[in-house]
Amino acid sequence: MAGYRERLTADLDLWIAAGLAPAGNREAMLAMVAHPRRTDAATALVLIGALLVGAAIIALVAANWDGLPRLARFGLLIAAFLGASGGAALAGSRGRLNAANALLAVAAALYAATIGLTGQIFDIAGDPKTAAMGAGLAAGLLSLVGRSSGAAIAALVLIGFGDFAAPTSGWLLLAGLTAVVAARCWRSIPLAHGAGIAVIVGLAAAQMTFVPDHGTHGLQERALVASALLAMAALGGRWLRGREEPGAGVLYGWWVWGALWAFAAAGLSGEDLRLVHRSLWLLIAGGVIALGRHDRHALVTAAGVAALIGAVAAVMFDLGLDLVYAAAVFGLAALAALIAGWILRRRSAA
Repeated sequence: MAGYRERLTADLDLWIAAGLAPAGNREAMLAMVAHPRRTDAATALVLIGALLVGAAIIALVAANWDGLPRLARFGLLIAAFLGASGGAALAGSRGRLNAANALLAVAAALYAATIGLTGQIFDIAGDPKTAAMGAGLAAGLLSLVGRSSGAAIAALVLIGFGDFAAPTSGWLLLAGLTAVVAARCWRSIPLAHGAGIAVIVGLAAAQMTFVPDHGTHGLQERALVASALLAMAALGGRWLRGREEPGAGVLYGWWVWGALWAFAAAGLSGEDLRLVHRSLWLLIAGGVIALGRHDRHALVTAAGVAALIGAVAAVMFDLGLDLVYAAAVFGLAALAALIAGWILRRRSAA
């Protein structure tokens, strides 16, 4: 929303200067666009102070943990969780949304800690995967009840821990896609970052679960499929970004990173089609840089630069194998870049 307001302000000034809009309507038009909510210095200091008090209490309890009776330890865990949850509810009822968000995230972390420490206190054996998944589900429910991006991100982390414990599953991908929807509904940029990364990692876990393993060629196929899926998702994010959908630009950037990473991974093993892979890697990296510059998207541009560096490094590693092959890769990439630049210049001139 902040970026949109800035662009609208600049456009209004141009329209007023050109006589296309009356200057008297400028403030009224800008007032219809909500100001982004910012955390002032006092609120930030209060939040930091609350976190430091909590850290001091945790350190004090940890220093005397072994000397406390079992029921006292269990009671402290329950009291801490209920205190954080109740504090979040109180803060939310008074309109202190930042404090409520932070406290719900703390409550989600405390719930996960309570599960593990309760097993330790009462010598209860359990499955770490199930514990992580259960804590992630609880954090997800807390996030839905309180519309908390912090608790939602905690849920993604906890489900991710459980998802990669043997055997792997596809729950993180489902959680990531759910977080994408929540980030849009809540207009939460931090949650959009977490959701974008969760979809990438969750897709890798889901492939490990549902795609049969066929050795090196199977890994290459998985990586190529993941790259294609993430590239399509990135195109969808780019389209939504053009429609000013909240968080779409963040998802677009992360999924470009994921698509490039997966494509790079597809050619790191095996000798077959290495020339084709390196050539395409260089071309795609250059195209992503151009796309990022065209869209004025720093995250996409950075992904293209990183991919280009990786492609050049891979080719330099291959130099010891065949100088002629390396020269062919660079030559094909340079020729394609020149042709693409010539076509773009002709179009812009026309």
